[in-house]
Order: sequence, then C-alpha cells, then structure tokens
Amino acid sequence: MITKVVHGWRPAGLLAYLLGPGIAEVHRNPRVIASWDGLDAGWQPASTGPGEWDLELGPLVDALHQPVLAAGLPLRPPPDAGRGYVWHCSVRLAASDARLPDGEWAEIARELLRDAGIADPADAYGPRWVAVRHAEDHIHIAAVLVRQDNGARVWPRNDFARLRESARRIEARLGLTPTGTTAGGGASAPTRGELAKAAREGRVPVRAALRAAVRRAALGADDMGSFVAGLEAAGLEVKLRHGPSGDVLGYSVGQPADLLAAGEVVFYSGSKLAPDLSLPRLQRRWATTTGGARPRPSGTRVLTRAARLVVTDQQAGAVEHGAADLLTALSVAAPAGDRERWQRAADIAHQLAPPAGSGSSTVGRQLRVLARSLMRHRGFASRDEVGAAAFAAAMAHLFVELAALQQRRARTRAELAHRAVLAADLAERIAALPIPQARRASVVQHEAARTPTRTR
Repeated sequence: MITKVVHGWRPAGLLAYLLGPGIAEVHRNPRVIASWDGLDAGWQPASTGPGEWDLELGPLVDALHQPVLAAGLPLRPPPDAGRGYVWHCSVRLAASDARLPDGEWAEIARELLRDAGIADPADAYGPRWVAVRHAEDHIHIAAVLVRQDNGARVWPRNDFARLRESARRIEARLGLTPTGTTAGGGASAPTRGELAKAAREGRVPVRAALRAAVRRAALGADDMGSFVAGLEAAGLEVKLRHGPSGDVLGYSVGQPADLLAAGEVVFYSGSKLAPDLSLPRLQRRWATTTGGARPRPSGTRVLTRAARLVVTDQQAGAVEHGAADLLTALSVAAPAGDRERWQRAADIAHQLAPPAGSGSSTVGRQLRVLARSLMRHRGFASRDEVGAAAFAAAMAHLFVELAALQQRRARTRAELAHRAVLAADLAERIAALPIPQARRASVVQHEAARTPTRTR
C-alpha cells in the first residue's frame, strides 16, 4: 500500500480534480465514500447531467471552505505561501492485491487519518475531510487542516512516518502486499516508483515477482545448472558473471517484458532481490541440503521439533528461514486457486526472517529438505487422514510459535512491533489454508528411515 501526501491551498480545485474526468488516468464512477461527520456517501454531489463527471460540487466545496473562511485563511496561495492547509493523501494498492469494497476503503481512510494525527473520531471539531474513490485500486483523502471550533491550524507531526506505520498494520491485517523497508531478511521491497508502475500496468511489481520465482527455482535446485534451468523454465532471462577461471561468480535475472527505454531487459542480481539469494549463499544452501544421503525424519516430527526450538529461542533464525522455504514450496504444490495465498504467506515469512547467515542447524536443514520434497511431489503425502491432520496441526503450531517469537522481540525493540502484527497475521493464514496433498502417499512422510534428530 503506497501512501503519498502533498499540501495545497485550494480545496475546490482538489475536489474538482478528484471528482472530475482525470488527467493521467481516466476517473471512473468518482464518488465520496467517507467523510468527517459520518455521512460518508451522503456527501456525494448530485448529478447535473448524463455524464459521470456532471456533478454539483458546490455544497461539498462550501462545507470544506467553511472552517477555512471562519479562520480568515485564503482560498488561493498567498504571495508568501508556505505549506498549505489542504492535506491530500493518495492511497494505492499493489497490482496483486484483491480489490476492496467502498466500506473497507472508508475504514482505511479513517484509520490513516487517526494514526497520522489529523482526525480523531472522538473529536467532533477536528479537521473536515472526505475520501474519494474513482478507481478500483486507490482512493484519495482531502482534508483541510483547520479546526472547526476555534479556527486553529492543525500541524500533524511526522505524518509521513506515521502513515507508513499505519499502512503496515493495515497491510498485515488485510493481507495486502507489504511495502517499505524491513528489519528482517533484508529483501529489497519494491520502490514507490516500481509499485506505481506496476499498478498502472496492472501487474505484480517486477522485483517482487522475480524474487518469488528465484526462491522457487533455488529451492528446487541441486546446483548451479539446475538452478539456471529452473529460472529459464519460469520464463526468465538469465545472465551469469564469470571469473577469470571460468567459474560462475554471480547471476542476474530479468523479465523479458520489463524493458528499458532502449529496449534492453532490466536485470536484477540475486543479492539485489534479497541477501539470501546471492550466489554464495545459495551455494552454501545447496551444499547442506543436497550433500549426500542423510536419514530423514517424518515431516510432522521435523515441524514439532522446530516449534520446540523456537519456544526456547534456540536456532530460531535457521528455523525461520526453513519455515519460509516450506511456504514457498507449498505455493508451488497448492492447487491453482490457493497458490496466490500461499505465495503471499511465503512473502511475509521471508520478510520476517532474520538476515541470512544468522544461524544454521540440523532442524533448519531438515525443514529445507522437507520443503524440497513438498515441492517436487506437489504436496504432503500420508497414508491416512490422521497423518495429514497431524502434519497440518504441526505446521500451524510452528507458525504460532514463530508469531510469539516476534512478539517477544517487539517487547524489547518497539520499532519491531509491526513485525509482530505481520507474524500473528501469518499464523492465522497458515491455520486457515488447506495443506496440498500429494497423490502418492509415500514420498514425503515415509521416503527414508526415521532416525532421531540431533541438534548442533
């Protein structure tokens, strides 16, 4: 969710733009969806003609002008104009997000205004504002930063940062695509420009799509050759960087349709997508996951032991990365109707995981091995429904404990509070999603001897 704020001096001009035909984009069915007094759509201007932009704006403009004029403020910028009293915030979803109804958008507008320090629902005399929708993927909030009772100007402090934090909480609660920087695995979030471009073109941001595709290819690979083959099978362009000896030192990927002005494909190195996707780290992962034949305990046992380690704060970093890989695998194994939800859960889990290289363990490796089996065999295999239910319960329990881990971290570092919200939301998602079932009940749960697990 992108929030962008600009200031101005002309409420009438802003409303004419928001409820008019548009400039960069055509405005469709422009309408008021929320307002300062709870009338919401009751402030929708009356139609004056056959066109969808033929609207009588006068009553709404007068209502917003009233506190401005009472305070003796101008309706146009004065010669020495500084920051204007008109606060205009646009709020846009990522292209991959589900479209929200007007009622949901109205609540989002109120939450953002409250968290930004502009309009408290309990304050009947705060600034007047309206939220306008004229597209499926975004809204605009127009507020006049003047109190209604005494004409005092309202100066919200740190509203940009507070909006960002509020948007993160909304993203977590509604399952929207997270934006902005994280304190976790260091994956580069799409920039505002990338998100805006993706929204205009109606697609997932390129960096996010590439990161998901590279994670899937890396999880299913044994070495560099199979990794490249997986990337190419996913339809990506791949460039390899070789050293003087001929060894591969790095790689970069791009989407054939994502072009520069000169017609060249835009490439991103693995480390620019996420630190754990750099080639050296992938090679270390392949070495520990595929090197030699190792006994493999049952999937349910691995999940149970992983949850126990998280409870005691042991090897948590390795478990977090392994658990995120599990979700990546399930996004491949799931039926078509569930894949997007599993992929979104995987994105959140990777976002929450600590910086790559923060720890390794036997159980972390076993989680990755389990993830590879789930992906290759398109689901979890069990000989009976009891085994399948036990696996699903163990999976849900692991993510409940990971959410509790984030909550413990948030108690000591206040800036991590939004991560605790994300983790709690993720745990709820996992509990609600059906575990994909492999057709052959032999490959994951029973593919090797069940020897006891030892942690290092």
